[in-house]
Amino acid sequence: MNKINKVVLENGLTIYLYNDKRRHSTFFQFVNLCGGITKDFIVDGKEYHMQDGLAHILEHYVVECNDKGNFLKILGEQQMNTNASTHLNMTDFYFETVENVNFGIRTMLEGIYNVTFNVESLEKIKNPIYQEIRGKSDSKFYQLNRLCNDNLFNNIKFRDIGGTLDEVKNTTIDDLKLFYEAFYQPNNQFIVIAGNFNKKEVLEEIYNFYENLNYQKHDVKVIKVKEDVEVNKKEDILYYKTPLEYVNITFKFDVSKYSPLEMLNLDYYIHTFFNSFFGTTSKLYEKLTKNKIITSSIACGNVRLNNTLTISIGSYTHDVEVFKKEVLNTIKEMDSFDEEKFELDKKTSIISMILRDENIFKTIFPFVDNIVDFNYPYVDTVEDVEAFTYEDFINTIKKLDFSNYSINTIVDPSKK
Repeated sequence: MNKINKVVLENGLTIYLYNDKRRHSTFFQFVNLCGGITKDFIVDGKEYHMQDGLAHILEHYVVECNDKGNFLKILGEQQMNTNASTHLNMTDFYFETVENVNFGIRTMLEGIYNVTFNVESLEKIKNPIYQEIRGKSDSKFYQLNRLCNDNLFNNIKFRDIGGTLDEVKNTTIDDLKLFYEAFYQPNNQFIVIAGNFNKKEVLEEIYNFYENLNYQKHDVKVIKVKEDVEVNKKEDILYYKTPLEYVNITFKFDVSKYSPLEMLNLDYYIHTFFNSFFGTTSKLYEKLTKNKIITSSIACGNVRLNNTLTISIGSYTHDVEVFKKEVLNTIKEMDSFDEEKFELDKKTSIISMILRDENIFKTIFPFVDNIVDFNYPYVDTVEDVEAFTYEDFINTIKKLDFSNYSINTIVDPSKK
């Protein structure tokens, strides 16, 4: 992969440039370092604690309620692939285009930085968000995720990025403006430009824009709510229409002492752990399917919130108690480490890295995730993966304390 160049403006904005003349297109991504988890903060000495959904509402508002109008629509009319999204720790806006790169940059930046705040526009923006929430609310897994967060966390109040209908309804224009002025500042943002572009021209376009940008600077500090390692509730049931009972076991860890690089390495080892212990070739999966305890795959996932890391293991099952027992025993015994599988996973990761060079999105998105999630502004390389060892994998996983967990089960209401 070509080298990524870094430029930092006087206002604190960071620009990453990945020039690749093999490409036919240019990808531009504007990243704001605030997201669904950004709820507690101090602005100019005053402390604020917000509801869920604020960053997501603001994403919609910024796109539509600015001096240019809906800038994603404007870019789309120029045959550009464009979108915006809100994540846990960031909000991003991007476009991909074959031509008119500078027009795209100027249009997006002018839209993002020239937002007009009024009550009427906010109420209009809320309507499609209400529909989005209602659509998600019909999903049992959406409801299960909220229940799991209720039962896992004691101090962290975040439940999901979109918020509830009431939280969206109660969001005021003053809330939105405060959040925008606090976090939509150059020193809290970065830009990634990748593909086939003229470096001098795009930098000049960005320089000119920011030289003429007027904005009010604020002293902003995000409050990282420290979470207890113990879960709030060990076991719970969600009564929701389901063809088969579904069990989710979520383990909670304190990772406050991990460095960014250690967290990045842990993230890799966790996915290897998933494959070894719960994948379709694992001893547990073979045993559960053979005994017809499960008939589908075991879902695994991990999420980091503030000082905590959660690891979830879940599946539809014909026998809830057996599934719970077998998963917990597998974790307790820790005898599913397999060096051959570990080496195979490394080879698979290396192949994936080699192939991702053919796709600009697959190249850049991991780089952005590394910055946002691990404060690590580098692209993982084949050499990085080759450096992982089987012994370090075992030691890293065994270092985790799996004693804190919450078990949540979806049960059909007819079985009450």
